[in-house]
Amino acid sequence: MHPFPARAAAVASAMAATVGIALAGATDWPRFRGPGGLGLAAPDARPPLVFGPATNVAWRIDMPAGNASPIVWGNRIFATGFADGKLLVLAFQRDTGRESWRREIVPAKIEEVHPSLGNPASATPVTDGIRIYSHFGSAGVVAHDLDGRELWRRPMPLTQTEYGASSSPVLAGNHLIQLLDQDGGSHVVALDKTTGAVVWRVDRPEMRRGFGTPILWQHDGTTDVVVPGTLWLEGLDPATGAERWRVSGLARITCTSPVVGDGMLFAASWTTGGDRGAEHIEMPEFAPFLAEHDRDKNGKLSFDELPPGQVKQRFKHLDGNRNGFIERGEWESMAAIFARVENQAFAVKPDATGRVSDAGVLWRHKKGVPYVASPLYHEGRFYMVKNGGMLTCLEPGSGKALYQEERLGAIGDYYASLVGSPGRVYATSQRGVVTVVRAGDAFGVLARNDLGEPVQATPVPVGDLLLVRSAGHLQAFRESTAR
Repeated sequence: MHPFPARAAAVASAMAATVGIALAGATDWPRFRGPGGLGLAAPDARPPLVFGPATNVAWRIDMPAGNASPIVWGNRIFATGFADGKLLVLAFQRDTGRESWRREIVPAKIEEVHPSLGNPASATPVTDGIRIYSHFGSAGVVAHDLDGRELWRRPMPLTQTEYGASSSPVLAGNHLIQLLDQDGGSHVVALDKTTGAVVWRVDRPEMRRGFGTPILWQHDGTTDVVVPGTLWLEGLDPATGAERWRVSGLARITCTSPVVGDGMLFAASWTTGGDRGAEHIEMPEFAPFLAEHDRDKNGKLSFDELPPGQVKQRFKHLDGNRNGFIERGEWESMAAIFARVENQAFAVKPDATGRVSDAGVLWRHKKGVPYVASPLYHEGRFYMVKNGGMLTCLEPGSGKALYQEERLGAIGDYYASLVGSPGRVYATSQRGVVTVVRAGDAFGVLARNDLGEPVQATPVPVGDLLLVRSAGHLQAFRESTAR
């Protein structure tokens, strides 16, 4: 028997103390992926195994468009959305789904998002039980009290990536921390959670676009803000933003969030062109390429001057300053990233002095690595779901594959992150099929639940409910009879 329940309760309690919130109850889910960002339901949670449009439905309501997951505090559910050119913060009653309030934010301009998959409401809000903090790439951060009164607003420039912003805010003590990795001007900022004033800001020019969410990691008597980025996973001092350590091994674009468990830190990230072999992307030297294609001889490359291929496809990614040209510095920066990057998952553990570095990496694993869906540490095992519907389970201390790329029987992309409840792992496809897998050394599908519409938000297992935000609805599922 794995000692997960006691560990999970201890971690949740420690995380709550660290971020300075009212202690979250066993049925609260205050941030992206729940307490600590771990993706784990409480040890006594009883979310349903079988559910669908006509099965074990507690309630189902229409919902404005959005990719953000809901959060839960007491009998309140909070979420963000986008409709009619307006950004929305919404509150619902947990027991009935009835809308309690909605607040509108009208930005001067809407950020660019992916035309079919993106949405201006993609970052999951966070709550300390006193305020709800929401981030929008089109407007910045806004804080409301639990009754919907706006308390402060911190405007921010439009996100510089054609996919929009989706990194979710996190709380650390009296600070609200927001990661903004983008094609130009990447940075992480800490705001005073009471006033919205900037406490510190750290520029990250070497980090290109990214969409992962930081977590807090308590180890060796200290707390680190663990921040994913281009090639590097960093640990920052939550009080000042100063870098304490960095570990190599992330993709050039990191969409996933790290997790912690049993004294270890885990990360997994994949992006096109990062696998070694025929699909690995390499950029030619700038000078000869410029000489061949710079038709107007101005020393830089416009979109029209580029030949068809990998570079032209990534023009916006390369044009970090958005001036319409790729310049030498931008080219060489990205070429260095492509030369070094290698998609993988890894685990790292502090040394005897508490120092974190590449020397503490326990293993690196390069198969079955996820693109968008964050991994899961659950009941003494490490899980990843790869696009196409393939689940991998590793021993967390050794990286040994207990099983690898087992097919879930639900094809398609996986944008929702993995979540776990006692004895189970929930994997949600973009097509809207939630596959429930037995937690353990052997692969076994317990149920496949087709919701009938796309899902990109991560499900929320709280108490006896499973909350799922789909393309047009917010749904709560509960077994009709207790197990």
